[in-house]
Amino acid sequence: IVKSKNKFTLSTPGRFGFLTEPMLNVQVIIESTITIKERIVMRLEGKVAIVAGAAWGGIGAATAYRFACEGAKVVVNTRRREEKLAETVQRIEDAGGEAAAVMGDVADESTWQTLVETALSNYGKITTLVHNAAHSYTKKAIEFTMEEWNESLGVTLGGPWLGAKYCIPEMIQNGGGALVFISTVNATITNPGFGLYGAGKSGLNALTRSIALDYGREGIRANAIAPGQIVGERGEASLAEDDLEEQASRDCYPVGRYGKPEDIANAALFLASDEADFVTGIVLTADGGLTLQSPEALVRPSFRLRWRDDILVPQPKEDS
Repeated sequence: IVKSKNKFTLSTPGRFGFLTEPMLNVQVIIESTITIKERIVMRLEGKVAIVAGAAWGGIGAATAYRFACEGAKVVVNTRRREEKLAETVQRIEDAGGEAAAVMGDVADESTWQTLVETALSNYGKITTLVHNAAHSYTKKAIEFTMEEWNESLGVTLGGPWLGAKYCIPEMIQNGGGALVFISTVNATITNPGFGLYGAGKSGLNALTRSIALDYGREGIRANAIAPGQIVGERGEASLAEDDLEEQASRDCYPVGRYGKPEDIANAALFLASDEADFVTGIVLTADGGLTLQSPEALVRPSFRLRWRDDILVPQPKEDS
């Protein structure tokens, strides 16, 4: 590859190297306005992010930390576990980043007023919102009380809506911004007792698309991430490798493992960065392949044997 100003000339064999043809003198000119030096600049330099649901050990904290490592200043929030929120801030500061903390319930407007005021007073603007907070009860679909229903949806769906309501005007004044909502695969597939959780996250996916459509021309992008099972600091100790139930559960994932908070933080980083400037209104599935296969593939031995390397057996050859 030869670089001349902002043009790259690439010699490639055959049809772009995919076929075993002799080397042809093919020239591909790639117009680029990005220099190699610019490519190593931190991806969120100059950004200010609010991350709701960021107690240390989970997706929100991992996202806040990842953002700070990429140059963003962050304001983090949780409604409980104040010591874990303080740990998030401490770890960011120990890594050389800047962070501020706000305790409060995301279902309460006053929490968002304080979050916005803190971001503006400390860092002068808001460019990014990540909403990770969620709350639910595990019961059959019609066994929830009205109080439980309202409490859960107030956090899971009302929180993101309030966050958008208070952050988007500030983003527009600054020329635009990015919203990243943490959803779940349980918005499209479900488990027993997950009706309330799935209802809230399904609504969140719809809200994401509406925001993207309503405010796109004002520089606002909105996207969601749908994780599968994520095991953070709190859950790792309970997952024994030799536990048959855990092995069966992991078998649901073609990648062979549960997700980590950092997996989702990396996806959020992309969606929050300028690299995703043409990406809006999507729900990005980050589930290790969980939703790729039918339930039958998980329980019928003839299917499971085809892809389990550790128990792979020869399959009958078909007549040619």
